[in-house]
Amino acid sequence: MTASSCSAVLNSSKINALRTDYCAPSLKYQDDTTASDITFKSILVAGKLDAHDYTLAMHIGLVPLLNQYLTNGNAQEKLSLKQKITERILLFNTEVEAVVAELDCNGERYDQLAHFLEDRNQKVNTRLTVASIVTGAALAISTSIVNNDKVNKGINISGGVVGAALGFMVLNPKGKKVQLQTRRSLLNNVWKETNNDRAFPPALWRVLNEKSFSNEGKQSLIQTLKKRWLTFVFDDKLTKQDEQRFFGINGYFSEEDIQHLADMHNQLQASVRTIQQDMRSLIATINRL
Repeated sequence: MTASSCSAVLNSSKINALRTDYCAPSLKYQDDTTASDITFKSILVAGKLDAHDYTLAMHIGLVPLLNQYLTNGNAQEKLSLKQKITERILLFNTEVEAVVAELDCNGERYDQLAHFLEDRNQKVNTRLTVASIVTGAALAISTSIVNNDKVNKGINISGGVVGAALGFMVLNPKGKKVQLQTRRSLLNNVWKETNNDRAFPPALWRVLNEKSFSNEGKQSLIQTLKKRWLTFVFDDKLTKQDEQRFFGINGYFSEEDIQHLADMHNQLQASVRTIQQDMRSLIATINRL
């Protein structure tokens, strides 16, 4: 380890390997749908799909293609349209899987980092406990062999101070921290409800912001996720400092903080995965057309 045992901030080759944002893709997601693809409405298609499937089809730009497919009488052209529909579905599913993989990668990365910190903190606590025991034993031996009362008092006072300090450190370990710098954060996009950097595929982002895809239908998947984070991660008390650390670009994180980062990535991954269930319903319906 290159970090000093007195330093509260860890810095080592293992830490640096886990701090590296190796899960981020090198390219931004592009949107191959146009505004007219997304806003196009079709009474015919709406009559063939339920409201949930229709909304999903609209967000991924399928409604114009489905409308053409249903109104076209030429078998060859219908086959070509079906191919385009399949390609668009495949593209969307691939983008969803890519985001799931990135979130899973980050969740594992932060889990490993949290476990590494936990191991280091446990070793520090073990050394403090041993030092406290040794200090107590040395104090008992010293007072038993020294007959001078003044010297004994001095030893007892000094030993008591040292023992108390070590005991306090064992009971109240500050623990090691690591500095993290993030050039790309899906958590940041969710918290600020913005996707200007296209860290999320645009079609997926539209679905995540659709209120009808949440259980109650009153808030989007992103808004319900933010609400859970605020309640269960921050106990409804998110400070400006914590907001900057967790949803900004850098900060110092304890073992508990990093575990929260891992949990939030896993929770976001679970929310994204729910959309795959919606896609299965849409695909099944389209196959019956």
